[in-house]
Amino acid sequence: MALPALSPSRRERASDVTRARLYEAALDEFRRAGYEQASIARIAEAAGVSRPSFYFHFPTKADVLVELEYGFGRDIAERLKRARSLREAFEVLVDGLLEAERSVGNGELFREMLVVTMRRTAAGRFDADSFPALVELARHFEEGAARGELRAGVDPARAPLLCLASVFGIQMSVEPDERAADYEHLFSLYLGEEPS
Repeated sequence: MALPALSPSRRERASDVTRARLYEAALDEFRRAGYEQASIARIAEAAGVSRPSFYFHFPTKADVLVELEYGFGRDIAERLKRARSLREAFEVLVDGLLEAERSVGNGELFREMLVVTMRRTAAGRFDADSFPALVELARHFEEGAARGELRAGVDPARAPLLCLASVFGIQMSVEPDERAADYEHLFSLYLGEEPS
């Protein structure tokens, strides 16, 4: 039984429900109209709330995509925790992103989400708490370096973010049926020789 002081209030629960409705309405609007053309007024109307209510929950349209990306990042991080090698971590990362792209159901919206993520990175608003998959990828780079899986001369502290940005670049700019070769080439830049 939850303690009354720790239980969410009716107002907090209502706020959570409103946020969830706005989130889903925003994603629907982005899919329908495109991210740039999406209307906050239409999102609020579809969620049954006022326009200021949208801004209370999401200061910008980009914040909806940040939340979308965070959910995928958490899922990919959980999968990365189970990877047993740096190569397997790369495969898990790519599989997770491909699955995320399919679940969004709109390639343009998925690419826009990656653009928002990369803009946050460039602006220095990208920390470990905001992208858990990066934390797990960094752990694999460190452990891979210790096991001799990482190519000599690659800095395991800097490489994860560079690798992730490159993966995002491939996701955004390469046709799906051509990505496998690009991923393999990218990962070969980081992986040392396979043991015989």
